[in-house]
Amino acid sequence: MNGIHKLIFALFVFTVFIITLHWQFGEQKSYRVSPNDFAFLPTNDQIQKGASTSVLEQNGEAIQLNCELKKSPDYKWPYCGISIQLNKDAVERGLDLSDFHTVKLDVDFIRLDSDKKPALRFYLRNYNPAYSATDNEYTHKYNGLDYRQADYSQPLTIPLKNLQVLTWWLVDNQIPIEHSGPEFNNVTRIEFATGSGAEEGLYQLNINSIEFIGYYIHKETLMLLLLMIWVGFAITFSAMEIRNGRLKVMQSESRRAYLQELNHKLKKQNIQFAEQAHRDALTGAMNRHSVREWLEKQFNSYVKPTDPLSVIYLDIDHFKHVNDRFGHKVGDDILREFTMVVMSELRATDRLVRWGGEEFVVFCQSTSLKQAYMLAERLRQKIELYQWMHGEVLTASLGVAQMGDETPQDMVTRADELLYKAKRGGRNRVEVSGLEA
Repeated sequence: MNGIHKLIFALFVFTVFIITLHWQFGEQKSYRVSPNDFAFLPTNDQIQKGASTSVLEQNGEAIQLNCELKKSPDYKWPYCGISIQLNKDAVERGLDLSDFHTVKLDVDFIRLDSDKKPALRFYLRNYNPAYSATDNEYTHKYNGLDYRQADYSQPLTIPLKNLQVLTWWLVDNQIPIEHSGPEFNNVTRIEFATGSGAEEGLYQLNINSIEFIGYYIHKETLMLLLLMIWVGFAITFSAMEIRNGRLKVMQSESRRAYLQELNHKLKKQNIQFAEQAHRDALTGAMNRHSVREWLEKQFNSYVKPTDPLSVIYLDIDHFKHVNDRFGHKVGDDILREFTMVVMSELRATDRLVRWGGEEFVVFCQSTSLKQAYMLAERLRQKIELYQWMHGEVLTASLGVAQMGDETPQDMVTRADELLYKAKRGGRNRVEVSGLEA
């Protein structure tokens, strides 16, 4: 698995982790409305000239309302309840509950003088300067419901989306249609009241807790953020790929220019040896056929012990790996480059022959065994330290022999055996036989 695959996998794991985390906890944001933090006030119909009464008592976090509903000649719809002011200093500034989706009400509501189950109204009053006035509490929007299931044994769980804006409030305040839906972005009051059409009698409302449940982050926002991360990653990856592509093009152009220069140098060297009839078509070095006549002439003239003939047998180490990894075209280019590197160390009287594949033989005229060994060691070091076009280190193994009472072929055979001794000895070394220290 390469780096980009690991990065994609890590991003995938991160995405799954974040989605799982949001699924488990993202919708569990909690906000409790406590009488220790906000003003809980009793309400009744006396402001409308009714006769109902209400008294509020606090016991720790719990609130108890006791009220008596009475009909009045001046007001026909008696009620009582509790109003929670969320900002007593500025009525136009409330709580933003738009990130909450549910309210949990732990309330007990009973009649003290009857077994009938009473109905309960619940409101979230929202202030919006587009239709609300600070000096007219009635203009604060009524988002609410009338609960008539009459089962208060369990906490009431109410999705805020189920709250509706009361029709009579819309009509009385002539609210335009664009503001007719529920709003919870500036809730100034939370109200409880006896249900509409409630009978006369004694009522008791206990509020144990009010808790809003919401989002730490909305699903839509989370998905958008994750999408932005993936898009950002894709853009970054694409930019890197474009950059890498441009670098490869530049490297290819550099390599092409380098090869042109290399070919130019090889052509110049080939021109210097134009008088010789046969050369290796790939490297420009002499081939075995063309060197045969020269060897026979040299061998026949080899009569003076002061004019020695030595040979260096070279083989590029692990050249098959180069062909397998970079292809035969690059391998051919390296053979040309190798020829140029070796010839740069040779004298005009020396003969470089491509013996076959990646094997080369250097015939050194008027060269002792020691001199040939020193030349071979220079070649080995230069080959190892040279900056090759494929960007990796290249080494060679060398065998050195001097002609004795034998044929040139016997001398080459001995150098070949020394070459393979160098191979067996670990490669990248020079082996010579008969050289005194």
